[in-house]
Amino acid sequence: MSQLANIKSSLNDFELRDGIYFPNDYEQLNNTQHKKRWDAIGKTYYGSQKVEKLADTSPIKQDYTLLTGTPGGTWNKFPLNKSVGSILEIGCGYGRAPLHLSKAKNLKCEKYYGIDISEPLLRRLIKVKQEYNFFPEAEFNLICNSAEIMPLEDNSIDLVISNCVFMHIPDAQLRNLLADISRVLKPGGIFVFNHSFHNKSCPSHIIHNFIRRLNPFVRNPVYLKQYTSAEINEMLATAGIKAKCPQYSVEPTQEYAILPETIKGIPLPFANAINRSLKPSDSLKETLAYGFSAYSTQLD
Repeated sequence: MSQLANIKSSLNDFELRDGIYFPNDYEQLNNTQHKKRWDAIGKTYYGSQKVEKLADTSPIKQDYTLLTGTPGGTWNKFPLNKSVGSILEIGCGYGRAPLHLSKAKNLKCEKYYGIDISEPLLRRLIKVKQEYNFFPEAEFNLICNSAEIMPLEDNSIDLVISNCVFMHIPDAQLRNLLADISRVLKPGGIFVFNHSFHNKSCPSHIIHNFIRRLNPFVRNPVYLKQYTSAEINEMLATAGIKAKCPQYSVEPTQEYAILPETIKGIPLPFANAINRSLKPSDSLKETLAYGFSAYSTQLD
């Protein structure tokens, strides 16, 4: 476990403003390029800003899936009518995953902790909560910060969830994050990391990595890092998550790709159609899958 995972922090060290907890060094965090990028993305993230203009008669107000779509992947395996004491969501965004779990799966909790570096997305989550009232009986705690060191007690969380977040985090920071998730997760707790790791053997990633390496001056190290299922298992074991939650699975996603759909922001003709047409055999799924999910298999 990393040294960072042993650094203690609590919500008492944060300032609560307008329903969001901010770290005391928030001004310093605001000056980082990572936060600036995600604050900018968060303002229009997947059209989620539409929720801020809802009329009572709006179809989106009546049907949340018109705003969020229906999350798939591992969320399809989540059982109905489950109740837990506490939920921690890493990279909660505007609340797409918990909204779905509350409404479609009838998941209940007493406390919900959502952490995200983007203040615009957290403010939108508050609006989504007001409009759709997901987890209606839960105490909400929204934290605007990097998730690497979480202000939560050891062994305090029953369920940790994350959706399409870890692939945006460099390797060293991701390992620190997994170690801190292990710290706060209760022994025998549950985790769901849906579509969270890019697949090292996916041809699309291999091609895209080659193109990115041609210009080292604009190289983003996050997008040059992918993993095999064995490497993901190793990270979960090293972080201590395997010891706390020994019943889990690492499995390829059901999205496959042999071509990158964009190169330097320019769409590649027919790539989308070709990738969507792929129906690999079982022996090729782990090779062609775009990414991996990891989740507790004792969800029920």
